[in-house]
Amino acid sequence: MAIRLAATIVLVCILIVVPVVEPGEHERRLMNDLLSKFPYREFARPAINESDALTVAMGMTLQQIMDVDEVNQIITTNIWLTLAWTDATLAWNESDYGGISSIRLPPSMIWTPDILLYNCANENFDSTYHSNVVVRSSGSCEWIPPGIFKSACSIDVTNFPWDDQVCTLKFGSWTYDGGRINLTKLTEEGDISTFKPNGEWHLKGVDVLRNVVYYPCCDDPFIDITFVIKLKRKTLYYAMNLVMPCILISSLMLLVFTLPPDTGEKLSFAVTILLSLTVFMMIFTESLPPTSDASPMLSNYFSAMLLMVAMAVLLTMTILNFHHRNPDTHTMGPTTKKICLDWLPWFLRMSRPGHIFKGPFKKGNLSNQEMEIEMLDQSPGYRRKMAATTGYQNNGRTPLTLHQQGSAGVIGVRYASYHENQDGLMDKTIIGRDNHGIPQSREKMDNVLDELHFMTERFKKIDEDEEVVGDWKYAAMVLDRFGLVFFSIYLIIATIVILNTAPNFRKDVLGMSA
Repeated sequence: MAIRLAATIVLVCILIVVPVVEPGEHERRLMNDLLSKFPYREFARPAINESDALTVAMGMTLQQIMDVDEVNQIITTNIWLTLAWTDATLAWNESDYGGISSIRLPPSMIWTPDILLYNCANENFDSTYHSNVVVRSSGSCEWIPPGIFKSACSIDVTNFPWDDQVCTLKFGSWTYDGGRINLTKLTEEGDISTFKPNGEWHLKGVDVLRNVVYYPCCDDPFIDITFVIKLKRKTLYYAMNLVMPCILISSLMLLVFTLPPDTGEKLSFAVTILLSLTVFMMIFTESLPPTSDASPMLSNYFSAMLLMVAMAVLLTMTILNFHHRNPDTHTMGPTTKKICLDWLPWFLRMSRPGHIFKGPFKKGNLSNQEMEIEMLDQSPGYRRKMAATTGYQNNGRTPLTLHQQGSAGVIGVRYASYHENQDGLMDKTIIGRDNHGIPQSREKMDNVLDELHFMTERFKKIDEDEEVVGDWKYAAMVLDRFGLVFFSIYLIIATIVILNTAPNFRKDVLGMSA
């Protein structure tokens, strides 16, 4: 008990002898002296002469590009603004306040410039966090309010995805004109030393512009500071997920012309490719703004590929139609025959098996069957016609049998006499003589010759029909080859010409200067 009492007495003595020092006494006294000196300090512009303009320097530090919304044309950035001005009423002598050189004051207790983002696209117009203002003994004030800004940005999609974009952030005083606040640039370029790289965009730089604009309402100009953010799109994502699949799908269309028409999958394969390309184009258009100011380069490429696939589908339908035609329903006209059987094969360097092709400018392109028919046409009737023109006479008779054994063992000759009937056909009359010159019975021989004539005409008709079917199938094969060659050239030229219109494509992919 005595020990506790003695400790209490010692503690009281120490508290009496040692003076109590309150922490931050000089800073609190300084704040009290500065803020109590001038009432309404937070509202009055701190200019020494009210007729003079207060100079406010403005800069920015770009931390991150958070999003570039091409559809709504809005860019979202993380920025630290820097505002610097001098307030003579906030100056003090450091020696009077324990050597304090700077203090931090909330912006609501002192005057701050009403700087806002003119092209703001956010519901909350002021997107900054009102951090403290650093005030130094000379009266200079530095305010660095961070904020996430959503600003309107006009997106130019002409060269998408090999495009460059320029977005601006226009800052200025909302109520003070140039006669009250002289807004100046803190630096010539924005600070990007702490910039966090973006996966879609490459930052080329941030320029700072000072604009002086006169409006009809006021005599004094309004000054704004515009930060110009220059961006270049990284194209790897779009090249791998849009451009390459489009080229590959379009290239698959060329395989349609290598499939035989009898497979039954020729047209369905072509339509499937058309639908696939349409789906890719729908996905692509969802990432672009619905604008009519410019047509995206990649959209032009997709349209060219869709046109190619659509034409290929139409050509495939024509090929299938040609392939399944027959002489009972269609007859090949002279123009179609000239184009599909003469000109296109000559142009495509194609040769038809079993045919002698001399070129589209020469006559006499005969098939083997036509040559056989021509040889068979040297019939008795044909020779009779030739005899009428050349003077050769054999009484219209042609030996039908080489010999016939008569009753006396003497060779006799039977003749077939040909003459034209009313229908223009050749009728035959059998005249037989034995060694005595007596006419023989012709009934059986007439029946045999009629059957032979019918069979000959039938086989000739079958050969002609097969020749017509073969012509249609060969025409379909020629169109197949034409489609393969034409659309291959179309694909290569369209890809090079359209993609080469983008300067960044020539620079990044082809290694050429813009």
